[in-house]
Amino acid sequence: MKNLKFVFISFSILLMSCHKHNEATNATINFLEPTAGDTLQFGEELHIEGTIKGDGELHGYTLNLLNSNTGQSLLSKSTHDHGESFSFHEHWLNSVTDTSNVKIIVEVELNHDGDKSSKEINVVCLPN
Repeated sequence: MKNLKFVFISFSILLMSCHKHNEATNATINFLEPTAGDTLQFGEELHIEGTIKGDGELHGYTLNLLNSNTGQSLLSKSTHDHGESFSFHEHWLNSVTDTSNVKIIVEVELNHDGDKSSKEINVVCLPN
């Protein structure tokens, strides 16, 4: 009976360590669009597109647009899917009332321990 317990415990530890090994420790985030420093006219659509590639299984990501001048959140999208890579593709219509620096932030959850990786770029949005 003791041997059976030992085998079960050993097998459980092996399964848990294999699962942990598959979790990502690093991710590469690439923006295809926009380019950092782009300027958008009032009413122009901001096209946000890119890829996320992990060195193991990732646990979702969040994409945020933040007006750096006011602190206002302009757009927030998130997914809690699991995978080794993701593609993001969002659109936002520029409707700011003052010239604004807009920060685009992509943050990916690497594992269930809460480790994260992020990348951000800034664009300028002009008012009407």
